Amino acid sequence: MTWFSWVSSVVDILLVSYVLYFLYILFRDTNSMSIVKGFLIVFTVSLVADFLHLETLAWVLRYIVGNFVILAAILFQPELRRVLSQVGQGRGMLHKQYSNVVEELAETVTEMAQKNLGALILIERNVGLRHLMEDAVALDAKLSKEMLFSIFYKGNILHDGAVVVQGDRILAARVIVPAVKIDAMKVKRLKYGTRHLAGIAITSESDAIALIVSEEKGTVSLALHGKLMFDLDYENLKRKLYDLL
Repeated sequence: MTWFSWVSSVVDILLVSYVLYFLYILFRDTNSMSIVKGFLIVFTVSLVADFLHLETLAWVLRYIVGNFVILAAILFQPELRRVLSQVGQGRGMLHKQYSNVVEELAETVTEMAQKNLGALILIERNVGLRHLMEDAVALDAKLSKEMLFSIFYKGNILHDGAVVVQGDRILAARVIVPAVKIDAMKVKRLKYGTRHLAGIAITSESDAIALIVSEEKGTVSLALHGKLMFDLDYENLKRKLYDLL
């Protein structure tokens, strides 16, 4: 083996390792990770079926594995969209975009809390939230403090429910989140409101971030992976959002 072949092999291995690590980071903490694991199980069983000469089973599994690219394009649509967005825009532009989003959201919900204006803002990350928007009011509007205040103003018919944010866009308003099953005593002890329960529900089944403004207490909470962080001030909220986005 020449030195060029040796270097080429090393570079090849490093690039493949990077791609696999990148895909792991992309799918980590998402519902798609379970799909990837399922595919790996099917692939492993396919190899075993080939080894044991189980021809019919092997043929069926080979068909599934062979068409996985098509299945992946359908099942991983939100993740693929995110990757293409990163490649097309560049990480620097995305960082700037999310920096503006973080500043706008942190400032908006802090001011809402001071004015005791209730709100529920769902920030979409890797896992899409389209299934929540079927009966919602589609907006696709530029994210801004003025827009969020107008939506959650008590006199607005859109103030009930949540808004879904993707990047620097508000995709929908009046989004109704399905009720979450939670221990009744726990609800009573922690005094969750409807918006808090909705935040727990959606972040339990996705990697979304939920920002909840309590109308009664005038506080800001953040829900992530089904858990709540209470009474966040502007600086702590901004720092947390920077870390997550």
